[in-house]
Amino acid sequence: MFALVDCNNFYVSCERLFAPYLEGKPVIILSNNDGCAVARSNEAKALGIQMGVPLFKIQDIVHHHNVHVLSSNFSLYGDISQRVMNVLQTFTPYSEIYSIDEIFLDFSSFTIDLSIYAQRIRQTVSQWVGTVNKLGF
Repeated sequence: MFALVDCNNFYVSCERLFAPYLEGKPVIILSNNDGCAVARSNEAKALGIQMGVPLFKIQDIVHHHNVHVLSSNFSLYGDISQRVMNVLQTFTPYSEIYSIDEIFLDFSSFTIDLSIYAQRIRQTVSQWVGTVNKLGF
């Protein structure tokens, strides 16, 4: 049995760890040059904001719906990713990091109830890194 852990809307989730006022609000994270949306909260997605759209094309939506627009902070995202992956890797002898917000965990040799184990994993990530709800998994 393999598990894929995927932190949804990861960049936005990282920002929300340190800015709780962003919770429940539409948020987009911009590319290096602040040109395009590279991450969107569920609330921003619901407004129809597409991945990769240039900011100038969505200015009306941003202003009309009070979308929070943030510059990317790749140092922060890398640090949070490393913390999450380190915690997750303590739960299995074999894992494969797939991307900044995804990791495969190998549970093939486990004989325990994996649903209970998964809850323990969620609780540990929440305690050691930040709330898993904000990290989106």
